[in-house]
Amino acid sequence: MRTVLFVFCCGLWLLAGGCAGTTDSDTSEKVDLQAPSGLAAQRIGRTSVRLTWTDEAIGEEAFVVERRRNAGAFVPTLFVPADVTQAVDSVGVIADSTYTYRVRASRYVSTSPYSNTVSLQFTLPYP
Repeated sequence: MRTVLFVFCCGLWLLAGGCAGTTDSDTSEKVDLQAPSGLAAQRIGRTSVRLTWTDEAIGEEAFVVERRRNAGAFVPTLFVPADVTQAVDSVGVIADSTYTYRVRASRYVSTSPYSNTVSLQFTLPYP
């Protein structure tokens, strides 16, 4: 019984060691994501805002747009595909409130630092 257990454990050890090794085809290197820059906001309707920014990241998978209402906490609101530098936020925006936005690039579990913040006050009546 001990011999079988010993052989079984050795087999697991060899299998784990072979799986944990690196291969020559693993040549990826870690690249830090740069923060988007030049975030700007323009009110385009009663409760709609167009956000634009400059993509400074290389290799991002998406952008995450976060907003906060008045003095609340920032909440992820929009997810924008890579290389797209414009988004429209109109869902859940309430008039007579101030909204602050920020953006960051995202790749898998990595994220860039945040962009600058920009605030808009949604007052009524809207022209």
